[in-house]
Amino acid sequence: MIKRLLFCSFFLLGFMLVAQAQLQKGSWMVNGELRQENFSFPNAPSETLNRFNLRIAPELSYMVTNHLMLGGKLSIELGGNRERRLAPVRQGLLIRHYFKEFDDLYFFYGGELEFAKFTFTQTGGPSRTIRTRSGFLQGGVQAFLQEAIGLEFLFNYQMIFWQKSAIQSQALIRGGSLELEGRLQFFIHPKNKTKLVDTDYRFYPGNWLIGGNFRLGGNDFIRPEVHRFWGSGWTTGLRLEAALNLDFEIGSLGFTPLIRKYFRPEKKGKPWLQVGAGIRGDYLRERNRATDEVWWTTISRDLTLEGTVGWSNFISPNFTLDFFISREYLKTFRKEGDTSEQNLFSIGLLLNGLLK
Repeated sequence: MIKRLLFCSFFLLGFMLVAQAQLQKGSWMVNGELRQENFSFPNAPSETLNRFNLRIAPELSYMVTNHLMLGGKLSIELGGNRERRLAPVRQGLLIRHYFKEFDDLYFFYGGELEFAKFTFTQTGGPSRTIRTRSGFLQGGVQAFLQEAIGLEFLFNYQMIFWQKSAIQSQALIRGGSLELEGRLQFFIHPKNKTKLVDTDYRFYPGNWLIGGNFRLGGNDFIRPEVHRFWGSGWTTGLRLEAALNLDFEIGSLGFTPLIRKYFRPEKKGKPWLQVGAGIRGDYLRERNRATDEVWWTTISRDLTLEGTVGWSNFISPNFTLDFFISREYLKTFRKEGDTSEQNLFSIGLLLNGLLK
């Protein structure tokens, strides 16, 4: 039974209004991820079930012309437990050509080469190394939400995957994996002068805050969230989440109603409190080989309670950047009849869009 799960991550969510922007020579595209996790199982041997994971992954690209971008990224991870350590290091080189523009939509194609090294270390024993090489074909569209922020939809096709370890006599080569990803990208333009054009920081009844993120390919998931303002800083919201893993033929579906209260309505920076309660189901896909009939079986049901303290700050009339600290309690009811509990502590950043 999981009694404590400590999770610290920085992530970005958002779907916002479009503003005027353009790609130009000398611009930089920046992104990255910082994530730290600790899993604790008090009733099990700490050397086997107490685990941790740390990931640092900056990305940086440069527009060498108005249409051509070159870039690179680095990902360093460290994870494992007292018995074993896993340390993946990945470097990536990418090229991207923007070939078509419709208002603030920029279509692109390109590719990426990734070089990775996975080092497995046993406490008091030898280490083992696996090296991989991957080649990707990419294409998609960049939708600028304002001058310095774009929403990217990317098709990422893994054309080649090459793997070799010290104990393998031959390398493993394969390909054919396709993913669709959506995320925000941040741009630094030459002589960029981003200013607020409005000094009204109030939320009005009828305003909407919209956010969320998704990934399609491999472990598919979608997680939209929307809030509506009713007056005096109060909102009611709903978070939906759905996930699907076709390799293991499992999925989940759930929703969480939310209530939020903002304070200091006329200030640019506003503290807020939020509470929510939700339900989620986990499902397994089964098949009758004789009749080819397919159905989904419920594996478990999860009930969640959450409380969040946040600080919201306007970075433009249509964007809010939030810092939050959240605590979530989860109780799982399994099909076999047993139950388990889990506590989640999270810290992060949220970028939301304001629809007026």
